[in-house]
Amino acid sequence: MKKTVLLSLLLACVTPFWSTAQETSPNRKKITITPEQVQSTVAAESSLRNAQTISTLKPLKIKFADRVENFFTLALNWPKTTSGSTNLSFEYREKKRNKWSEWKALPVDRHGEEESSVEATEMKQLDARVKSIQIRVLQAAGQSLPEGIQINLFNPVLPQNPGSASLNTKPTNTGPLLPELRSCSCPLPQMVGRDTWGAPRPCASPGYAAVTHLVVHHSAGTNTATNWAQVVLSIWDFHVNTRLYCDVAYNYLIDPNGVLYEGRGGGNNVVGAHFCATNTGTMGVCLLGNFQEVEPSDAMLNTLANVLAWKSCNSNLDPLTKSIHARSTLYLNHVCGHRDGCATECPGTNVYSKLASIRAKVASNIQACNFTVGIDAPKGADYHIDIIPNPARQSFRLQVSNGLRITQLELYNLMGQRMGGVQFDANTLQVNCGNLPRGAYVVRVHDAQNRISARQIVLQ
Repeated sequence: MKKTVLLSLLLACVTPFWSTAQETSPNRKKITITPEQVQSTVAAESSLRNAQTISTLKPLKIKFADRVENFFTLALNWPKTTSGSTNLSFEYREKKRNKWSEWKALPVDRHGEEESSVEATEMKQLDARVKSIQIRVLQAAGQSLPEGIQINLFNPVLPQNPGSASLNTKPTNTGPLLPELRSCSCPLPQMVGRDTWGAPRPCASPGYAAVTHLVVHHSAGTNTATNWAQVVLSIWDFHVNTRLYCDVAYNYLIDPNGVLYEGRGGGNNVVGAHFCATNTGTMGVCLLGNFQEVEPSDAMLNTLANVLAWKSCNSNLDPLTKSIHARSTLYLNHVCGHRDGCATECPGTNVYSKLASIRAKVASNIQACNFTVGIDAPKGADYHIDIIPNPARQSFRLQVSNGLRITQLELYNLMGQRMGGVQFDANTLQVNCGNLPRGAYVVRVHDAQNRISARQIVLQ
């Protein structure tokens, strides 16, 4: 007996992310460059044979209210409206043990949001033993030193609280779960909360929007640290006090040990500042490190898959498919990389090349935490179920061995939502599926003895 069954699919706002209000702290220094601070100015030929003006500033002694533990950070910013602001480049050198290092490039940060009112260099982490630094500004010949360039120094002192001792091991605090998360069968992993890593405040008026795309980033910073919570706090400071955002750009951050950190304050669906000035509808997860240079750790990727599985489930997103991202109008994978939205190396080639396997891992995780998965042929059953073909396009055939009769079929997406079902009496069933979105599904089959089996099918 054969029957044909048709299964049909049952199926924001934009808020400014920058802020003119900046945090003050005895462990933060902001120095505006003035002509009086210039030690010397020379004309030189660059390696590109273009004449340049090089302005070398007087050395700055490093002194903060608290002792520097592990590192402090250096970054520069300047208004986009400053004359000559697009032709600036910078170098720095550091002094420790009474010896100056060679001059090092301080590249302009191409990771930031275009809507910001400032340009900035990348953030550099300098060793705690550094006692002085010196900056020089390189620009086209004949140009005077632009106004408004600021040197930003920050000593990331963590708050003194009981959670600090566990920051480098297993996170202990889970962060607030909003009511809508509890209906999702994939949990938000445990994470280090903002109070533990020391975020002083969130955005005053955060924006919210339904999430349609999950964006993977890297911080493009250091690949080694003795305390990653300090790195997270430094990124917060860089975003707020150098980039002039109202909070850290990313919704979540993950260190190489697989520890998850709560990012932007405001909870689920809060709009960040991480995706090419088209942030509405996205959630950003940042992997701490530069993955143009090294490979991400397995622990880091496992936590990433867990976070993306939670959010895919929470927002009813199939991690294996694509759709239009309304804010950018780009047709993007639901799990995509920063470079899919604009010209950037982020999240680094060593992560970007793994996005296909990350999507598959996310889908697998969603299956593992949903009730439809893990139900195979009952123990001791004398039959098996075949799905032909699998993957399928317009239709597939469901067949049970030993002549056993099927009495009910149900189809679920990876979020555990029932897409359709029908009751019948047959041992072979032809299912038309051309009207369903492409992706992975779970077929649940009830037999004549009220036993339930399940199989995964992929629609291409």
